[in-house]
Amino acid sequence: MILAAVEGAKDAPVVELGKDLADAYDVRLVVLNVMTPREFKQDWQSGSDYYADEADEKAVSRAEEVVEVSSAEGVAAKGRSGDVVDQILSECGQLDAKYLVIGGRKRTPAGKALFGSTTQSVLLSADVPVVTSMSE
Repeated sequence: MILAAVEGAKDAPVVELGKDLADAYDVRLVVLNVMTPREFKQDWQSGSDYYADEADEKAVSRAEEVVEVSSAEGVAAKGRSGDVVDQILSECGQLDAKYLVIGGRKRTPAGKALFGSTTQSVLLSADVPVVTSMSE
């Protein structure tokens, strides 16, 4: 199993890289989106309370949208809500993933030594090899 963690449509290359790895190892690719309580409230803009089940459903929809934008076929989409790093690492463990694929953003020359906080936390905490797909 390969797990690809995505935020939005800009992460289609993450899905494509994950699919290439999955095909190479003849395993399945699962695409995961994690929605934070803050994102959920902003997305609904209704001032309503945060409901994890609804956030999970919205996260699945976001993962499915990224899969549609990518050229990958036969990919499973999952959604979770809560802390992004915790949820990615938890899903990775539950799926017994062989690799974790995540996105990174290009940075200024001075910032190239550091990834974003989520990517960096995942890289430092994951128990499996992490592959990053760098984008603009």
